[in-house]
Amino acid sequence: MDLLGESDVCVWYCSTTSLGDEAVKLADRYLSTEERSRRDRRHFAADRRDFTIAHDLLRRALSQYKEIPPADWRFTTNDHGKPLLDGIDPQIGTLSFSLSHTRGCVACAITPDAPVGVDVERTDRSPRGNDLADSYFSEDEAAWLRQCSDEIYATRFAELWTLKEAYLKAIGVGLSGPLDSISFRFDAQVGIDFAGTSIVQPREWHFALIEPCPGVRLGVAVRSVDQPHFFTYQDGGKGGPLAPIRVSA
Repeated sequence: MDLLGESDVCVWYCSTTSLGDEAVKLADRYLSTEERSRRDRRHFAADRRDFTIAHDLLRRALSQYKEIPPADWRFTTNDHGKPLLDGIDPQIGTLSFSLSHTRGCVACAITPDAPVGVDVERTDRSPRGNDLADSYFSEDEAAWLRQCSDEIYATRFAELWTLKEAYLKAIGVGLSGPLDSISFRFDAQVGIDFAGTSIVQPREWHFALIEPCPGVRLGVAVRSVDQPHFFTYQDGGKGGPLAPIRVSA
């Protein structure tokens, strides 16, 4: 069992595009009846694959930090559908997590005791369109996107979306919250800058933006008084030991 520091944010991800039926069958062994039912309602095989791999990854990742077998984790949801741990076991404590998947990539984030959100999005699903940006982003974000070249527009759109959705997941409202309530800007010198009317104690919010695999962006949001330590790990998606590959500041 790995130790989880008070300011640690552990992000686990898996690229699923090369995973076949055997990997999905192996991942299915830990899922609950309710998870399998939700998975089977998905129309496309790739979406069923990603759902299975995502929930298997979450269960095995949680078991890295608590001595609970992957199949024994139980989940509930809040009023907005945010998944939470069912605290039936005292050793779960205040462990917090978030889960996300997009076509070809799945991810989860785990912290010991802090609101956390994670989102993954593909960068090839953001066609240029001012109406879409104007509808969902702040005025500053929409203006910034209009200045982007066609080559980087889709990537910047996806990056903004992941950060915004990660934040809304962290505060527990998901996409029921207004995406334009928080505004991001980022560059290599300044890092990630944000503002918004819905932010409580803005200095306590920290964000990370990661490229887990080509064509995908991953955003993380966490509320912490101290500067968090973001650790990024990759899983091969074949049910074996989870192997760390790098650390992100």
